[in-house]
Amino acid sequence: MYNVLIFLLGSVLSSFTVCYSWRYVNNISQLQRRSFCEQCHHPLKAWQLIPILGFFLQKGRCFFCTSRISPLSTIIEFLGGSLAVFCHSNYSRPYFFVLFSFIMWSLCLGLQDYKLYAASSNILYLGFLIFSALSIIFLKFSFSYFLQFFLLLSVLVYFSIKKMFGWADVLYIITSYFVVGYQYTLYLLLIASTLCILFFLITHLKKAPFLPFQALSFIIIIVVHPL
Repeated sequence: MYNVLIFLLGSVLSSFTVCYSWRYVNNISQLQRRSFCEQCHHPLKAWQLIPILGFFLQKGRCFFCTSRISPLSTIIEFLGGSLAVFCHSNYSRPYFFVLFSFIMWSLCLGLQDYKLYAASSNILYLGFLIFSALSIIFLKFSFSYFLQFFLLLSVLVYFSIKKMFGWADVLYIITSYFVVGYQYTLYLLLIASTLCILFFLITHLKKAPFLPFQALSFIIIIVVHPL
């Protein structure tokens, strides 16, 4: 029963994150009226907003205009709920909240970067401040910790100056260092770079947003190799 509640929490937060990102991408106020159909703009009823179930209750089509509903949000809601259960089952409660919050932050930035090749500076810096503060509160610092941090920061700043990384990518990687440490941050970079190269080889595109690959890599790490 407890896992069911955790799954619901994860799916609800994932749904909210997708909604926030969609509004940001489409330049729609976060304080505007309740969610609406993207095609006919009719406000949605409460039962249509239920994560996962809302999609199936409408049979994948808008109740008002019958246009097809993208399954992306529903897929993310299901994955978000599943990740919440997994993290809760495999990590201590304090670290569960940190990890899952980081996943939601990553999802938000990844969706925005995927659509715009840019991310909300407010969300980016807010996440950086929160997770760095948590790192200061909970971690015991050492000389090697600071040495690794400044080494990583120096390399990333160099890449940013050479236009290999955007500033959002740099901040994301630094923030991941605060959450999972030096070794797993290097794993994250390795996996994300590999996925990005494969993406280029398959699509033959010359440009791609890097934050979505980093977000996916973070999820792969915490699932395949529990910290």
